[in-house]
Amino acid sequence: MEFSLFTVFDNYKNYQESFERTPERFLNEVLEQTVMADRLGYNSVWFAEHHFSEYGILTSPHVFMAAAAQRTSKIRLGVSVKVLPFHHPLNVAEDYALVDVLSNGRLNLGLGSGYLPHEFSGFNLDGKDKALRFNDALAVIEKAWKGEKFSHLGEYYQFTDVKLEVTPKQKEVPTWIATLSQNGANYVAKMGYNMMGIPYVACNSISELKEIIDSYKDTYRKAGHDEKRVKIPLALHTYVAETTEEAEATAKPHLDLYLDTRMYGKNAKYEDLRDREQVLIGSPKDVITMLKKYENVGCDHIMMLMNFGGLPYHKVLQSMELIAKEVMPAFKSTHKEELEV
Repeated sequence: MEFSLFTVFDNYKNYQESFERTPERFLNEVLEQTVMADRLGYNSVWFAEHHFSEYGILTSPHVFMAAAAQRTSKIRLGVSVKVLPFHHPLNVAEDYALVDVLSNGRLNLGLGSGYLPHEFSGFNLDGKDKALRFNDALAVIEKAWKGEKFSHLGEYYQFTDVKLEVTPKQKEVPTWIATLSQNGANYVAKMGYNMMGIPYVACNSISELKEIIDSYKDTYRKAGHDEKRVKIPLALHTYVAETTEEAEATAKPHLDLYLDTRMYGKNAKYEDLRDREQVLIGSPKDVITMLKKYENVGCDHIMMLMNFGGLPYHKVLQSMELIAKEVMPAFKSTHKEELEV
């Protein structure tokens, strides 16, 4: 089991008059948490891209990741996700190749097609063609990172004889595609990519999640891909305290605020996710028990979403330390595997 941090960068200064955390302060807090995660032995950190709302204030993850690369030495740096339809793929290929070089080969690349209508309208894009635009962009990135001169004649992107002067340090950058459905997971499997996702969006129980993962793996195998390459990171809201009661009392109001602003989380509350076993909120013993259930259905990487709903900085640090001390040792670590660079 791999353990990582995942930050959406939801910040509510425009949503709550009493909210005092400025964007500058929050960005620096997450950088400090990244340094601490590196020291505590977390496998990776992941940063989301969002635009035009308090739901996510990090618009350019590659810039943030370059800053994090200079402050850390071991932890892998991931984007979850880079929304391909919003960007020219050559820029994406250049930017993230540079992150991989500056981090000495620590890039994890998560890609998505986007799902928030206000972001598409903000960029004056029609979201109806996002899948086609995504596929065209992904094909460009795959070609660009080979380091050879190439041309591309796609539906959305066309150019002739271009070559990147800086390519990733890793021979193969670990890449995931985010999906919110069974059909999406199977499509990703046919492409030969790993899937990533948020369970409470895709299903209502761990048993339903198992069906999605099993179908994904079966489709992946039938498409001729090596199942040993499968790694499935799942994002769960996480807060660990000494007791169940303390953890719930602290986390509940912040998670409810997050869910209230979550574009596909309307009408959900903390109790809903708790009863569906889709949060990691409780004592170390509670969280270990829950994680073993996820491990048993094929999840080998948990992206712990701890910065949610304005949860105070010092509370996030306390939870991070308790997880590293009392939760992570209960699982066989896979984060020391060396990737080829």
